[in-house]
Amino acid sequence: MKRDRDESVAFSVVFGLPAEVGLRTAAKALNLSPTTAYRQVRSGDFPCRVRRTGRRYVVRLSDLMRELGIQEVRVRYDDIEAGARFAGGDIDT
Repeated sequence: MKRDRDESVAFSVVFGLPAEVGLRTAAKALNLSPTTAYRQVRSGDFPCRVRRTGRRYVVRLSDLMRELGIQEVRVRYDDIEAGARFAGGDIDT
């Protein structure tokens, strides 16, 4: 399948970030103690949507980023390839 050069991917995908993170990781990013985070989840006050998978709580990375004020930007394939060429020493991009 031929890829359209104007296609873009999410920044988090380019850098291989996970789609979800554990509650402890989310709490740390939000500057909360794990105890406070679990208490907020139980009371429904945690700042992000939380999903329970088995015995774990997980938070979607996109929800966490939004809560932290980090915009999920789209990156064009052409820009990724140009950056890779530049990093490889090919400065005539």
